[in-house]
Amino acid sequence: MKKVLFLFAFLLLSVGAMAQKVIYDETNQTGVRTVVCEGMNLGVSNNMDVYVALAGFQYKSTIRYSLAVTIGSGHEVEILNDSKCVLTLDNGKTLELPTVAGGASVLQHVNVEMSDVYQSFRRFAYYNIKAKELKKIGKNGIVQMDIQLSPENYSIAFNQDVLGSMLTGSMSLINNMFGK
Repeated sequence: MKKVLFLFAFLLLSVGAMAQKVIYDETNQTGVRTVVCEGMNLGVSNNMDVYVALAGFQYKSTIRYSLAVTIGSGHEVEILNDSKCVLTLDNGKTLELPTVAGGASVLQHVNVEMSDVYQSFRRFAYYNIKAKELKKIGKNGIVQMDIQLSPENYSIAFNQDVLGSMLTGSMSLINNMFGK
């Protein structure tokens, strides 16, 4: 019975990863390969439209992950360089994800490819997330996301863990792209 449950869980994760696609896959001059999966529009809160995707970076054998967050260009907010993205898990614990320097300059092309709405680079940031944190998300699920912005923050609560499922599927797809 345990084998059947394991296979069923593996099948669900595989289907989630297959349903996603890669929207950016480039290697820069220094050998860092960047892969960004298709993300999701989390919706409007306080008149802010927010799009989130998972990015993976590989240099030699090291893989790092980041949330790629874009705020719709029609809003009068900015993502601060030292802001944090706070994810609240279903078990009540929180994950504080710091911004990564240079995010806007690294993904210039993706900002336009994600959607025509998202064309302001000053409203784009990477938030560093570790593989073990992505695994916690896969196990516990996300119930709320808060992003520190100026002049007002963005906060959204989830009835279902759609964001966590997407991030888990994206992590599997990124790992497959990197041969892991």
